[in-house]
Amino acid sequence: MIEPDKPQASQATNTELSTVYPILLTGLHHRLAIVVGGGLVGERKVAGLLAVRAQVRLISPQATPILQHWAQEGRIDWWPRPYQIGDVAGAFLVFAATNVREVNARVATEGTQTGALCNIADAPEEGNFHLPALHRQDDFVVAVGSQQGKNPKRVKQLRDRIAQWLSTVETGKK
Repeated sequence: MIEPDKPQASQATNTELSTVYPILLTGLHHRLAIVVGGGLVGERKVAGLLAVRAQVRLISPQATPILQHWAQEGRIDWWPRPYQIGDVAGAFLVFAATNVREVNARVATEGTQTGALCNIADAPEEGNFHLPALHRQDDFVVAVGSQQGKNPKRVKQLRDRIAQWLSTVETGKK
């Protein structure tokens, strides 16, 4: 039996107990993802969800021009109004990405109560997941994250350094 507080031979990194458990989600084209907030942060969340063919519902009175375009094309379902209790029912993934702390907190509470996976942009500790910085290349994905979503600038720098290293390995340059 593996004991969680003892290092295992297969662990290649720090063996301290962590607050995060990395995971890659698949099969999202069958799942509803709700993004509350139509600004630039919401746009980034929606773009990532569209890249994996999730069913996306945007809830926001306003939306960026790109989000409006995606709604007009039928790529996302846009509810052009403020978030209301009950809006996240049936969602697998919930993203709170408004610029209003109280709204994000209500989304976090409702989302976690319904059993959805919740990402809260301005308070990652209120949700139950945060997103790593990704690099997609050929048939693999490199994800770099941090404890509780802290230091996103450093995480992106590390992701970029890994991507640069991979490009030199691929081309034989060093």
